[in-house]
Amino acid sequence: MNVCEVLSRAIEKKAADIHLQEGRPPFFRLVRGLFHDGNIAVTRHDIDVWLQSVGGSCELTAAGSLAFSWNKSVRCRVQVCREYAGLHVVIRILYPLDTLPPDRDEALFRQLGDLEDGLVLVCGATGSGKTTTIWQILQYVNQRKPCHIITLEDPVEYVLSGEKALITQRERLRHFQGFGEGVQEALRQDPDILFVGEMRDKETMNAAITAAETGHLVLSTLHTRSAAQAVSRLAGAYPGDEQDELRCRLALVLQAIVAQQRGYDGEELYIIREILLHSPAVAQLIRSGREHQLPTVMQTGTALGMRTMEQAIQQFRRRS
Repeated sequence: MNVCEVLSRAIEKKAADIHLQEGRPPFFRLVRGLFHDGNIAVTRHDIDVWLQSVGGSCELTAAGSLAFSWNKSVRCRVQVCREYAGLHVVIRILYPLDTLPPDRDEALFRQLGDLEDGLVLVCGATGSGKTTTIWQILQYVNQRKPCHIITLEDPVEYVLSGEKALITQRERLRHFQGFGEGVQEALRQDPDILFVGEMRDKETMNAAITAAETGHLVLSTLHTRSAAQAVSRLAGAYPGDEQDELRCRLALVLQAIVAQQRGYDGEELYIIREILLHSPAVAQLIRSGREHQLPTVMQTGTALGMRTMEQAIQQFRRRS
């Protein structure tokens, strides 16, 4: 089996992911679910030959993790793992931003891209498109604002050429060790905007909030399903005696939390987003540890551009 041909077929079908498992045919993640591609099983030899063939364009980021460019336009993120059946390879296909369908929240991207400082968080489950959302914001900035954007990623997913902006893309383990350290280094490189791939630990969170406090716009991601959960996750990363201070700092710098999930209207895949924006009421709830009341503020803040996930799903169904 020629894995390159499998990849080409997956791209033609607009697949999000490819699964290559020894002894099974390839599987594609399409908008309607997971489907196999033919009946010819993948062998260990097929996988080894393909990995060697792309070796010149692969970038090793961590044990079992690769990233490479396909046909100079499509980026692919690869995770290789060993399992009982043998090797299992998952290929995430990252389509160029200019080929993605129009997003229903482009006005939100413009609003967030026009910010001068503060913290913006994009949250959601794995595969919900968090990184793509952030890159759509950064692309808007890149096309309109002369500034310095530094990205800290694991791995580099989209490669963006600078237009009006100067873009510096750095990759964990190749250019820096940890995200917290990477943020501290980036602050000495005259940035205007920082993209921190993921808020994984207290050190990273603290560095990102400090960057926002010192006049930079910081964008990052969290694996939570709602804005309220994101606030709780940040606070919970700190010891109990430090949480009040963290909440006060967060209340001052937080500009927005966008929590998203996938939606399917029968033909196309769309992203459904909950939106929390900075307001005095939001800041007060964060400071006082009452983030469980944030949905109420979002429900009544539609005039400001806010909405709960429930409201977003209702809007999606009406449009569909």
